Amino acid sequence: MVLRSVSLTDVRNHEYSDVLCARDVNVLSGRNGSGKTSVLEAISLCSLAKSFVPVMDHALIRRGAERCIASVDAVRDMDVPYRVSVAVQPGVRKRIATAHGSNLTPRDIIGEIPVVALSPDHKSITLGGPAERRAFIDGVMAQSSKRYTELLYEHRRLLKQRNAVLQSGMGAAMQTSLDVWTEQFVMVSAELVERRQRWLADVAPRVREAYQAVSGVHEVIDITYEPDVCSQGALPRDAELTTERVAEAYRVLAAQLRAREMARESTMFGPQKDEIAFHINGGLVRETASQGQHKSLLVALKLAECDVLHEHCSERPVVLLDDVFSELDRDRCARVLERIVAMGMQCFVTTTDGDDVVSMMDRLMHVRGGRLEMQLMRVADGCVTIDAGVSAHHLPSAEAA
Repeated sequence: MVLRSVSLTDVRNHEYSDVLCARDVNVLSGRNGSGKTSVLEAISLCSLAKSFVPVMDHALIRRGAERCIASVDAVRDMDVPYRVSVAVQPGVRKRIATAHGSNLTPRDIIGEIPVVALSPDHKSITLGGPAERRAFIDGVMAQSSKRYTELLYEHRRLLKQRNAVLQSGMGAAMQTSLDVWTEQFVMVSAELVERRQRWLADVAPRVREAYQAVSGVHEVIDITYEPDVCSQGALPRDAELTTERVAEAYRVLAAQLRAREMARESTMFGPQKDEIAFHINGGLVRETASQGQHKSLLVALKLAECDVLHEHCSERPVVLLDDVFSELDRDRCARVLERIVAMGMQCFVTTTDGDDVVSMMDRLMHVRGGRLEMQLMRVADGCVTIDAGVSAHHLPSAEAA
């Protein structure tokens, strides 16, 4: 997927901006608060139906405006045009439109423009609690599988309904209703667990390889899936997690926990309680890893995400690097850009020093071995201008050399 243009209307401090995009690397340079990240948020809104920054939707609307609109004009890897527009207005459902319709839902567009975002906010994936890691895994899987997206929405609906039944009071009717909702919740939850286990088994080797490429050192990286159904003893920790086996274990747990759930009026089992643990050299990352190891692992996870999305979506994802130069040393940044360019993925980089990023282009051109198209954009007070001095670089092809 390649974005040809991004349009922002009343997004953050952009009254209106229309950004024409370079094929390979787009560098948005400007002071903090100038509106650089807002361009990346507009791309995220058109691909994930939300910002990659953990904020409420209404925070994207420019002060004084009633709504904001983000639009993307793109072309798929099969040379098929794609256009999407998303409008956000408080108290109103998002208005999402593509060539397929104008009354779409977020699940209709998730995965259409595969996107990988890396920002300082994402450090919680390795440093934070289980919910942060589940959100990361679910986000990647949702982009790569429509079925998984449907499962996530259905799980959330069933969990909410089951909790409502638990809060409705005692009685025979309540018990019967709880049995019905429990069975539906069990079947959806079991499929989620099986899919998570298979996905993590596939992605773990990719993370190990990417970690070594980024860090330049050989350290043992492990990803351990710890589903709640095993943590609560309903299945052995090394069990094969088929949908049928997990569902049966959940039924046993539901029976064992029913009295406590009714007392607490809340569901006490399910994939919403799973843990995904990261280890380096046998130690738990969030307890033993250095800052450098945290940063290298986070980058490795994102590079593995690029690889997985490319494979499962049959589209090269668009990569958003938001202010990573303030977090990573220059060598790590160069290695990340090298990898992304070598994979042929379009990249958007925000930084306070665009000239520093541009200075890396010579190194990147040799990775590409040919033409590298990039542009430097200056951002100030919600206005974007293209720096005429940096547009495209060329190297002779291998045949010409």
